[in-house]
Parts: sequence; structure tokens; C-alpha cells
Amino acid sequence: MKQPKVGVIGLGGQSAFMAADHFPAPGETISCQKLFFELGGKGYNQAIACARMGVDTVFIGAVGADDHGKACRKELEDEGITACLIQKNIPTAFAVITTDQSSENTVSVFGGAAKALTPEDLRSDAVMQQLRQCSYLLLQNELSSSCLLEACKIGQELAIPVVFNPAPAENVPPEAIGGSTLITPNYGEAKLLCGFGETEKPVAQQLAERLAARGAGSAVITLGAEGALVIEQGKISKIPAFSCGKPVDTTGAGDTFNGVLTAQLALGKPLCQAACVAAVAAGIGVTRPGAAGSIPTGAEVKAYCKEEWL
Repeated sequence: MKQPKVGVIGLGGQSAFMAADHFPAPGETISCQKLFFELGGKGYNQAIACARMGVDTVFIGAVGADDHGKACRKELEDEGITACLIQKNIPTAFAVITTDQSSENTVSVFGGAAKALTPEDLRSDAVMQQLRQCSYLLLQNELSSSCLLEACKIGQELAIPVVFNPAPAENVPPEAIGGSTLITPNYGEAKLLCGFGETEKPVAQQLAERLAARGAGSAVITLGAEGALVIEQGKISKIPAFSCGKPVDTTGAGDTFNGVLTAQLALGKPLCQAACVAAVAAGIGVTRPGAAGSIPTGAEVKAYCKEEWL
């Protein structure tokens, strides 16, 4: 039996965080009160969340031959993560995150080198050597469609369960839904994937039925302050949200949830139990600024969890 190890394939790069009273209207210039920089990306943050749960983790992605790429490698290694990074002759990915007074955020991303990752890169000896050791694979929609589908295919070939976080939810290949063991959209992403309109408010049963029709065997739909829905073998369970203080920044909540969820699954926990632990981790994380820097440690999460979840 494989030792628990999570392979995360995704985007890693530099991020600039700013705080503002409100988001700008078209043509409007606003003043921001704060500015700080943090390395990140959905997959990058999720890998850190996995590792902080004490699970062996490898992050697979592409960076540029620049200072941001070097910084990504160093931070991953400092976190105890195996950094399997392919170097491209393109700048490392960069994102700008703005948070308003209500702790909502907008994110603008330049994919850079991360978007230049190819299916051939994933089939390289170095990457395949790492993937063969993995007990779970975690993916997001920040990869190119060709890489995402190749990663799903590799997961199937190696009999590795694939967790797919379809974020951002635009242009998600339908084959990636059916090629995943578990899909983890938030409510808005689930609506988009299921073909519901912006003003429609489908209930859990409707989402479950449409996701199943699109090939999703199991799903966890995150609902922000309302918790999450777990859909498994046609059964729907509600996971309550966890709060340990006033929300400061929700930027990293989804990444924290997905990384901790996958880590718990790799450790052999049932899906509902894993989702409860992930909700606790996300609830801790939103009380802190930033994304990767807000992710709690395994000891912090354990201190707030019920005994039966651990």
C-alpha cells in the first residue's frame, strides 16, 4: 500500500494583495490602503495546505527563470514540499488580489510560465516518477485544458483518485468532470457547471442530479459562510461552517479547504469526515490576511476539531 502522498499539479507564482474600500467601477481609479506580496496560486496554496497537515506533498508546475520562480522553489522546499518545477522561458505567473471592506475579493491572474506547462512535461521521467508515488492527485482549472485532461488520464492509468477543484469555472472541459473521482466547486461554480442561470437558485438535489449527469461520482460543494454539501453515492450531507473569529480575508479559504480535504482523504478519512476537518481549517484561515500565509498548521486545526473527525 502506498504511503499517503498528495500530488498537486497547478499554478505557482507571485501575488500582490491590496485592500480597498470598494472595487472600482469601469474607468474609476481608487486608492488602496494596504499592499503586500505573497507567493501563491490555487495549486501552490493547496499544496501548502496539504503539507501543513503533515502529509507528504509534491507540487508540479512551471515557473520562469526569474526571481519569482526561484522564490517559489525555495518556499515550497521550506514547507517540506517536493518542488517538481519545469523552467520555461516565460515570466513566472503573477496575480493581483483586491479585498474590499466586506472581505470579498477580486483576483486578476497572468498565467505566464504556469500556462506553458504541457502534457509532454507531465509525461517526463521526473514528473512521472513523482506521480507514481502519489495516493491522491489534486487539480484545478488554472492548468491548460490539455494539461488538465492529461493529468486526469495519468491518474486513471496509475489508479490514483483525482480531486478536481474546477476553479476558475470558465471553459471547464466536460471530460475533466467525468475523469475525476471527486469534484469540489463552490456554489457559483457548481451552478455554472450545471448550466443554471445567474439569477437561478438551484437546491442541493438539483445540483447533485446535474453533476451526476455530467459524470461526477462524488462532489463537495462549498457554500462559504453556510458550510458545504457533500454528495456521495446519491446521498447529500450538510457540513456546517466553522467560525473562530471575524473574517478578515476570504482569498485563501477555498484553497485551504481543498488542500486539507485532499490531505485527509489521503490519510484514509471518509469524505464527510474529511470535509468537516477542511471546514475547520478554512474557518481558521479566513481570520487572517493573505492566502498561503493564512493556512493553519495541522496542530491548529486539530485543536478545534471534534475527536471523532481525527
